[in-house]
Amino acid sequence: MLKKITTIVLLFVLTTIEVFSQDTTSNLKGKINNEEGKPLESLTVSLISAKDSSKIKSTITNKSGHFSFDQLKYDSYLVSISGVGFQNKFSNPIEISKEKNQVTLSPITLLAKTKDLQAVNVVSKKPFIENKIDKTIVNVEASQTSTGLTALELLEKSPGITVDNDGNISVKGKSGVIILVDGKSTFLSGTDLSNYLKNLSANQLEQIEIMTQPSAKYDASGNSGIINFKTKKNKAGGFNGSFNTSAIFANYFKNTNSLNLNYKKNKVNVFANLGYSRWIGFTDINITRSFRRDNKTNSNRFYEQTTFGKFFSYPLDTKLGIDYNISKKVTIGLVFNNSIAKQRFRADGINNIYDSSHILAGFNSSVSESKDPTKNFGTNLNFKYNSTKGDELTADADYIQYRNQSIQFSDNYLYNGDHMLNEEPYLLNGFLPSNIDIYSFKSDYSRTLKHDLKFEAGIKSSYVTTDNDAQYTRYDSTQHQWLKDNGRSNHFIYTENINAAYINLNKQFKKWGVQLGLRAEQTISKGHQEVDNSDFTKNYIELFPTIYTSYKVNDSNTFAISYGRRIQRPGYADLNPFQYLLDRYSYQQGNPLLQPQFSNNIELSYNYKGQLNVALNYTTTDGVINTVLKTEKSGDNYITYATKANIASRKNAGLAISYNRPIRKWWSTNFSFNVYNNIYNGIVDNEPINVSYASFNTNISNQFTFKNGWTGELSGFYNYKNLVSSVILARPMGMFSLGVGKQILKNKGSVKLNLRDPLWLMKFNGYTAMDKYSTTFINKWDNRRLVISFSYRFGKASGQQSKKRSATEEEENRVGKNNNG
Repeated sequence: MLKKITTIVLLFVLTTIEVFSQDTTSNLKGKINNEEGKPLESLTVSLISAKDSSKIKSTITNKSGHFSFDQLKYDSYLVSISGVGFQNKFSNPIEISKEKNQVTLSPITLLAKTKDLQAVNVVSKKPFIENKIDKTIVNVEASQTSTGLTALELLEKSPGITVDNDGNISVKGKSGVIILVDGKSTFLSGTDLSNYLKNLSANQLEQIEIMTQPSAKYDASGNSGIINFKTKKNKAGGFNGSFNTSAIFANYFKNTNSLNLNYKKNKVNVFANLGYSRWIGFTDINITRSFRRDNKTNSNRFYEQTTFGKFFSYPLDTKLGIDYNISKKVTIGLVFNNSIAKQRFRADGINNIYDSSHILAGFNSSVSESKDPTKNFGTNLNFKYNSTKGDELTADADYIQYRNQSIQFSDNYLYNGDHMLNEEPYLLNGFLPSNIDIYSFKSDYSRTLKHDLKFEAGIKSSYVTTDNDAQYTRYDSTQHQWLKDNGRSNHFIYTENINAAYINLNKQFKKWGVQLGLRAEQTISKGHQEVDNSDFTKNYIELFPTIYTSYKVNDSNTFAISYGRRIQRPGYADLNPFQYLLDRYSYQQGNPLLQPQFSNNIELSYNYKGQLNVALNYTTTDGVINTVLKTEKSGDNYITYATKANIASRKNAGLAISYNRPIRKWWSTNFSFNVYNNIYNGIVDNEPINVSYASFNTNISNQFTFKNGWTGELSGFYNYKNLVSSVILARPMGMFSLGVGKQILKNKGSVKLNLRDPLWLMKFNGYTAMDKYSTTFINKWDNRRLVISFSYRFGKASGQQSKKRSATEEEENRVGKNNNG
């Protein structure tokens, strides 16, 4: 299948290159850099008639600073360049003639403005959603109802994205996405990854980038692509910064705070970020289960479980870094990250057990509590070289350390139907230390060759060690002491080495653009379980081709087709076989036998003026990693546990539409709609499955701009019934929010008020039905909130801060990966 798809796409690309490379339409192109020689993205470039100064057409620079104008008449032109924070610039007259119809300008340097922020009234005119040919951008500050939200909740408002009750993220109906923060993956465990995104305040975020078809430059991991959260950065020279705080009123009070500082002078740029949150909430879970011998018999056991859980989290995140410009061409940087979090979760539950006649046979009363103090540290050393000819060489070395000293308590009391103790209390304690270390190095090189052929290549090597020691003890009432629970205790050690190299070629043929990429990744992994002294070793090499072809009809209309192969490796936590108890009859458990899943993605898209984007996508996936529920008989009762397994193949087809435009000068709207169909074929718990299900999701956001600095927003989203995994169907859910904001303190500050889910519509409701059992889930949390936030900017503006990079993107993400295929 892969060979056929690759051959077809390659033939298509080569044919179009041959046919259209003969086009002789006149064009003008160039590149814009800042004073440090770094490319400037999203600047406005206008083509002006040199005769009468009339405006011919406009465009914006891409991420590499390039722009182009096609289909030009023979005439004399000027190029005008403008952008927020930069001085406007005009070129000298440019002649386009029959003898000189292909003009490439020398790199243009744009100077930054130097003004006191107190004298500048900065008003963001960016739309909430920007549709580009290679990605979708969500501008967080353009949304009034983003105030007081979390990074995870922001994704609910993003085109084509759904988030389930466990924090698992799907893009266009496909899960297995890579999450980055400033191009760097988070490094928390499965539940902690979700908690981290819940505690990451929207006040700290500038943009969300959604890339469903990343190039070969990125790690091949991520079945449905990459989501990158870009935090706010001070881009000014001198000393400057910003402060944000939010008060969140719900069932339990919450608070988020962030402070961003930057100092830039001459060759040195120093920056620091500090974030602290107080996040307290609850989860109210109701689970109904029934068991039978097979689908031809009636159920003989019923469970009705209610659990109320309350969680506390107090994360403190700090970042400190320095960039030093050795020369105009060379920059080195050093970044330190540190995260300390005190987290606690307590759940009180009752599990009623009924016989075949639905008469109460007994019930289990449980109290479970976990304490998860985490300490994470990371450092990044980076190097960047830019030549005057546009060559770029970067290198990054990273070390990431993750430490978690988790403690669990689970007390269970089983009573019979007469409310008398049926057996000795089931008391279990667990000490579950987890240590993860990640070492990584990567280097990337890019150069523009003859005939504007862009060449990119790079290497990466990472080494990861994980050490998880699950130490369980159970109270023995006969001996009146705690004894080791050998059935649950386990010591799991895992090491993994990934070596990768890639090459990319990018060429523009008049209206046609072609990019060909190939990435090779070698994976060497070893796992060892101390309890049964068992080992496994994996050593494999895989190739990941990427192909992109675009056709620009004119400045308003662009078509593109792309193909890419990707891999989804199991998260480190998913490989860990230790058990996490909800009560004595239900728990979660990792699976060290998990294998990676592979997917082939094809996407055809159309973009109109950056306002409308329509995309058709088709994906086939082998070895899908899914969450599955398994049952075991324990005396007269049943034990249910959730685990991950490679259970199926999947076909996904979908249509995504995203549209944004101003309706009036004071009103702009953003609308997205995604319809898709998933087909699963495989075996779950020894039972064959063949499931096909179509679903859709949609969201809409309306921004309003009023006089005297007032703004407003009305937004909402709706997710139709969809398959969370191959066997779990989620019922529809949705909500809406209202927001209003006001610029204050001479436009250096702002106050926002946000009412989220005022009717408390948001809840997760799902079920699964198999031959031997059926399960229904209902989960509700304190989603109805009133949020008041305040932000303030201070300092002076000039210059621009460089990006921070990391070599450990995929590895850090897999520390907390929740794979649902």
